[in-house]
Amino acid sequence: MKTQMKQFTKIAAATALLAASLISTGAMAESVTSSIDAKAGLQPALEMTCTPLSFGVWRVPVRTGTGVTTITLDAGANSVTAGGELNRVAKSSNGAWIHNKGVCTVSGSRAADNTLASITVNSSSGTNMAFIGDAASFTSLAAANTPADLRATLDVPTSSTFQTGATTFNIGGVLTIPGTIIAANYGGYKTSTAASITAADVMP
Repeated sequence: MKTQMKQFTKIAAATALLAASLISTGAMAESVTSSIDAKAGLQPALEMTCTPLSFGVWRVPVRTGTGVTTITLDAGANSVTAGGELNRVAKSSNGAWIHNKGVCTVSGSRAADNTLASITVNSSSGTNMAFIGDAASFTSLAAANTPADLRATLDVPTSSTFQTGATTFNIGGVLTIPGTIIAANYGGYKTSTAASITAADVMP
């Protein structure tokens, strides 16, 4: 019995010694520290840019009380045609004063390919647009000192097809030149207020 007690005491002492050894060497637990970042991004879901359309520069004689002259800009063919009063009316041959269709590009859409974007001109702002004299519209053409009552109506498509999140559409229109023109009307013009165009897609 005494021998068993001695053996038990020896085992207990050895166990305690081993436990103390493990604790002192840190073998029972480990810890590590690291770091982690978080990131995110923001991007416009849909955006649109437009280049202005130009009816070009036209030679029109001084006149009084004749009929109006119309200049039609075909956005599809990017061509212009004069109508109405055409006596001594001609398009300028200066290459820097050429006509050009307006072009709008919509990007950032998540709509599926071949989805139609709906296009609208807000509050009829593209109808009967008035003009003011402007020296920056055409190179080497000063602003009209006394602006004539030019008017324009835009020809804007009602839809355009998305491909890979983007679509481009062209804008034409009709410019009306009044029947009375004086020398002070000659010069460069731009619309007094830009038309507001909206394009919308279908949310995925």
